[in-house]
Amino acid sequence: MPVIVLLRHGVSSANTAGILAGRAPGVSLTEEGAVALEANLGLLPRRRFSRLLHSPLQRCVQTAEIAQKVAEFDTVGVDRDVIELDYGDWTGRALKELADEPLWSTVVERASQARFPGGESIAEAAGRSVARVDALVTQLRAEEQEEKERRQAEDEKAGGPRWAMIVSHGDIIKSIIADALGMPLDEFQRLSVAPGSFTVIDYSGARPVLAAMSVTAAGLAQSSTVGGGGLR
Repeated sequence: MPVIVLLRHGVSSANTAGILAGRAPGVSLTEEGAVALEANLGLLPRRRFSRLLHSPLQRCVQTAEIAQKVAEFDTVGVDRDVIELDYGDWTGRALKELADEPLWSTVVERASQARFPGGESIAEAAGRSVARVDALVTQLRAEEQEEKERRQAEDEKAGGPRWAMIVSHGDIIKSIIADALGMPLDEFQRLSVAPGSFTVIDYSGARPVLAAMSVTAAGLAQSSTVGGGGLR
């Protein structure tokens, strides 16, 4: 009965500057972002996890380190399947400037057809991240079954569901949520995932169930722009 918690990195220097960071190096959490993130994590419905997987980018590494102060994880690892979208030539540019690009309307209205110049498509990013979650859920289910059989053989009480946390980026998390909801990728810009927020998806049944989305202690929200955008 696996449950996945999707944690977006905390407010970063790029968020506050209105820059599309992408995979650019050196983008870190702000001091305020780190403080808010720890407060948000205090709202977690569970404090023991089987796994913590995180994007290799600095802001996600820092977020994962803060998460480990609040919760316990059996294993922790870097996972490139949940790294930020490769925005190619758009990386490092101001979001206000990008809004004037002809591609912008495609990104917002027909995301499945959008490919960033010199980078990857939104569909490719969604595909790799959703596939990683599917594989993780399969692994957790297998582990739960093994534990159930062991406990039955030893006449022990059944264990609970296995939880895992993934620390990633706005558009990646939105892609995973859209897939869980059966939402077409072209509609995923309808979703909003705030920096430092967590989302809970229950994979215990035949279909995923969105149990909570974009939970924060500070009530932060992201703008409806590509890459998670700035704050409002």
